Amino acid sequence: MLVYAIIPARSGSKGLKNKNILEIGGKPLIAHSINFAKKLDTVSRVFCSTDSQEYASIAMAHGAEVPFLRSQEAAGDTAMEQDILKDLRDKFRDNNILEPDIVVWLRPTFVFRSVNDVERCIDILAHNSSATAARTVVRAENRLYQIVGGMLVPCFCDRSKSMVRRQDMTPGYKVFSTDVFRFKGNTFSDDFLGRSVYAVETSVICGLDIDDRFDFEVVRNTIENMPELVDEYL
Repeated sequence: MLVYAIIPARSGSKGLKNKNILEIGGKPLIAHSINFAKKLDTVSRVFCSTDSQEYASIAMAHGAEVPFLRSQEAAGDTAMEQDILKDLRDKFRDNNILEPDIVVWLRPTFVFRSVNDVERCIDILAHNSSATAARTVVRAENRLYQIVGGMLVPCFCDRSKSMVRRQDMTPGYKVFSTDVFRFKGNTFSDDFLGRSVYAVETSVICGLDIDDRFDFEVVRNTIENMPELVDEYL
């Protein structure tokens, strides 16, 4: 079974300019994902998919392979993961790189991860042929509302109560941290993760996503001023 780790790092961030290469704890964000990938025993190669030569140089300096740059079509503002994956398949073929059976998708804006939990995701796919993907998930707020015509409308059954205890509801989960899925034979449609996606619950800190300056400062201050809280997830 061939497993690659892929760090997708587009250069055109709008919310926080060049966030994928901003430094936290003396390392750019992409380096944290690269270092994590190298801790995974089942991963044989670590690639960075980027449209930027600057990003590519930084990724290679920290131990990732960047044998090609992402195409313009897969690097636009509206490009989705499936577009990047199709581009990867084409570039693997063009560069005579063997397709992996499984990919570990490591978004650089998630700095905190558990080696054991991601290895569990890989193990699920390795030993369960019916599994199409596995994702690390964290507990999330399950009492969410919509605003309709200026009024709050619950997205859950509130049983006509003004207050509902979180503990009395079915747990909700946040995804999009780390995905592990099948590459070989995947058509990379809009449903590229498939319909048999397993969940591995991980620490809530692994759900911290850097989208803007506030998120960045929260993560940076945690790592630099309270390392004892997060060392095992770096």
